[in-house]
Amino acid sequence: MDRAARYAASSQVVLAVLGVVAALYLLKTILAPIAFALVLASMLSPLASFFRRRLAYGPIGLLTIFLMLVLGGVYLAGMTAEGLIQAANTLPSDIERLAGRLSGRLTDLIRDQPSLRAILPEPGTIDRLGDTNRALLIEKLSLGLSDFTAWVVHGFIVLVLMIFLLIESDMLKVKVLRFFARTPESSRNAQGVLEQVTRKVRAYLIARTLMNLGVGAAVTAGLWLLGINFALPLGLFAAVTNYIPYIGQLAGGAAPTLIALGQTGSLGDALIVAAMYLAVMGIDGYVVTPLVMGRSLDLNGTTVLIACLFWGYIWGLSGLILAMPITVTIKIVCQTVPELNRWAELMSVDWRSPGVEGEAAEAVATVPEPRPALIPAPIPPAEGGRAGGG
Repeated sequence: MDRAARYAASSQVVLAVLGVVAALYLLKTILAPIAFALVLASMLSPLASFFRRRLAYGPIGLLTIFLMLVLGGVYLAGMTAEGLIQAANTLPSDIERLAGRLSGRLTDLIRDQPSLRAILPEPGTIDRLGDTNRALLIEKLSLGLSDFTAWVVHGFIVLVLMIFLLIESDMLKVKVLRFFARTPESSRNAQGVLEQVTRKVRAYLIARTLMNLGVGAAVTAGLWLLGINFALPLGLFAAVTNYIPYIGQLAGGAAPTLIALGQTGSLGDALIVAAMYLAVMGIDGYVVTPLVMGRSLDLNGTTVLIACLFWGYIWGLSGLILAMPITVTIKIVCQTVPELNRWAELMSVDWRSPGVEGEAAEAVATVPEPRPALIPAPIPPAEGGRAGGG
């Protein structure tokens, strides 16, 4: 009977997890903008509180701030659209020119060294690859321009949600606590946990965003000094993709390297761009990030990869960008709630659960020391036996 009850409870947990995953996937159009709005509201809540205390703005002030944010978003959208249009006009011809140069060099090399024909690709193959990639690039850029309006609409929705969250943050916090906490004591405990989690998540998001902006500015300056086209869009691309571990950093460096190769046709210039990007990422990863964030929010590589795969599958590109903020939030919640400390320890590299360490120390202290084995004393023989033997 107990075994059947355990099986039933385990089945219910599995079904609940599958239901949550299905809901996340089916409602991604609604949940992804809400997640973006929550992240932005968490980052900007201290700034909103400052303006609320100092300026005491009313509806006109809120409308002014909203219009300023909209104008800033329109400006960024205009720069992105301009970069896409320029890329659609220049990148396909750069790829075609690069393929022609490679094909010509292969033709000359095979003519001078006929013995290399067996190991080198055919020049016609390079031409066909160039034509195919040119057509594919034109198609992808056209799709990007056509989907750009949808991205602008999603950005506007996120902006509106963020404004309402900032305005009603105090009221919503009280109502959420009253909804989940039934007693005053549990409400106070939940409020303390919520404030602690919010403070740590906000610190992580602000630090990560500032470091990504620094990476984008450094990449933009480096590309501009090297004379590479699309320096500002590529810098913004590097800043955004730096939110995505491993995959995003690879894409952020591959894009300017390939554009430099297609623009100049020189492998040396492409290697210089790649070296510049690796230097920037090395400073960010090995100097700035440990100095600013330390090891308090560390995540092991397995957790990072699983989070990127999961959220990328569930929400696509939006999920890849939000994977780390969501995972860090879950880890901080697990660190804050004692019952979930084991999950935080499983996700981290160096962090240890205080409860597990205490239990281990207590177990060591209560283990009894081994006693020496008692060797029985030899039994002396009877006197009669000794006399008879003598």
